[in-house]
Amino acid sequence: MSCSKDGGIEVDENGETKVDESEEAPNSETKNGSKIVSGDPGLNTFLITSNDETVYTVNAETGEETEVYTFSYQTYLEVLPGYSNGTIYVTADDNSINAINMTDKSLAWEQSILEYRFSTEGVTPPTCVDGVCYASGGTGVVVAVDEVNGNLKWYYTTEPNGNLDTSLNDNSTPVVYGDKVYVFSDEGFTNGLPAYMHILDKETGSLIQKVELPNEVSGTPVFVGDIMYLPAKKMYAINLQSLEILWTLEGNGMGTPFVSDDKMVVVGEPVENISSVLYCIDINSRTILWEKSTGTDVLSAPIIVENVVYSNYDKGSVFAHFNNGRPFAVNLENGEELWYNEGVSVDHSPVYANGVLFYHGHYISSDSDEKVGLLSLDANTGEVLWLNPFFDNGYHINPLIVAENGVFGPSYYRGE
Repeated sequence: MSCSKDGGIEVDENGETKVDESEEAPNSETKNGSKIVSGDPGLNTFLITSNDETVYTVNAETGEETEVYTFSYQTYLEVLPGYSNGTIYVTADDNSINAINMTDKSLAWEQSILEYRFSTEGVTPPTCVDGVCYASGGTGVVVAVDEVNGNLKWYYTTEPNGNLDTSLNDNSTPVVYGDKVYVFSDEGFTNGLPAYMHILDKETGSLIQKVELPNEVSGTPVFVGDIMYLPAKKMYAINLQSLEILWTLEGNGMGTPFVSDDKMVVVGEPVENISSVLYCIDINSRTILWEKSTGTDVLSAPIIVENVVYSNYDKGSVFAHFNNGRPFAVNLENGEELWYNEGVSVDHSPVYANGVLFYHGHYISSDSDEKVGLLSLDANTGEVLWLNPFFDNGYHINPLIVAENGVFGPSYYRGE
């Protein structure tokens, strides 16, 4: 760290993942045989996910799915939904935001991100805060719409000249913090533009400040007090008032950080290394307390629960854009492994809710012929609680969990 201002997966002949039978899968006991987190699974009610064009809810205890709403053929949904007061909010690849009423399973409203486009790349998940949903569309246009009726409140385009459809400008999911909306645009796909941070007024969408970034963001920025932790190849701690860089963690890539009290955990790719590492950092002394190898250079998003860190060890995949992560839990204080499940391969970062982890993945060590689908794991032991093979193939939303005590998603979920 510096202070500044300024193994591949093995498959058999049928394409199935090979398992080393000599390894425990899963490790059924924690090291001390007791619970490592205190959450009550009974508080979890249902999950929200999708299969191709259809949105489903899934019973959190049994894994049984219920169809909620089906969009038109080949209209695929983006990677994470939003939820509030019985309404599901999703963005789709036709460049739209949609609200689904769970009571009567109907489409409450739909709103284009200024214009509909079929199979649009670059549409972000919605961020719904204080009665407004924010999302970015396929040409760098950010919109704010009313949660109740979908009416457009304002829009902002990251295209330098204010054009709406002449340049492909991908943005990351808008982050709402205080009275501002932070939008991070990628380097231009065809026009050679640098990456920028656009700071917008939350109420009007007007540009407050535009800052050129040294690199594209590689994860979701995290805001704590007056500091923004910005993963953009390196990890930057930035004062929100002055935008001064307080300190930097060097690397060739940084994922989404998670901050709890005085500690940050983040998966990064060290300089001159193609593998990734889970770092635990003291944000006051700016020192690395411990680090743990996490396999290939997949920048997954770890999560802290009480005194436990959940993350994935990725073994790499022979298929492009597919992850092959093994979930694990370690002690936040010293990085000591509490459990590791070799018998499960997961596609995305951990989603935790009340003592349970949820993933889409492959239950490799199962005796059943149906091994791929939506998974529920005991967060204390790593054991699989249930598998729903209905979600074996197709285009999936990462699960969002609705519980009696809140709504839970991966660490980069910014809902309420």
